[in-house]
Amino acid sequence: MTADKNFAQDLSGEKEVVRRYFHEVLDQGKVELVEELFHLQCVMHRPGGTVAGIDNVRGVAERRKETFSRFETRIHDLFGCDDRLVARLTHSGVGAGVWRSRLGTYDVTGKSVTWNAIAIFRFDNCQIIEEWVTRDELGMILQFGLLDERNRA
Repeated sequence: MTADKNFAQDLSGEKEVVRRYFHEVLDQGKVELVEELFHLQCVMHRPGGTVAGIDNVRGVAERRKETFSRFETRIHDLFGCDDRLVARLTHSGVGAGVWRSRLGTYDVTGKSVTWNAIAIFRFDNCQIIEEWVTRDELGMILQFGLLDERNRA
């Protein structure tokens, strides 16, 4: 029996890019690193829609700074194969302004929230060229207190 050569593939460079994206760009707000970590023609598939191009990806990072006064990411798992990496993570933060969801736009100033997410990254020359994100948006809505109590059974 032969071992799958992709199973043992070294993705340490790509893993470092993902760690830097979460910890430096999102957590620390170093938006200037977007051009280093992302391909110029990158695409992000997010719960609210698709974001394409480096300028729009930079906008996602800038809006994170506007939405949360404090933001932290814990990466639980990071694994991959070929040109893809998967991250299982938990984000937590304190609202500092307007949060946009698929249900609408809400002022979440001063509200704390923690949510789980899965992100899949595709790489080209050790830069992120595509990302798919799924997150526990219902959990966020409940923690922010956005559901009207009168509508609950």
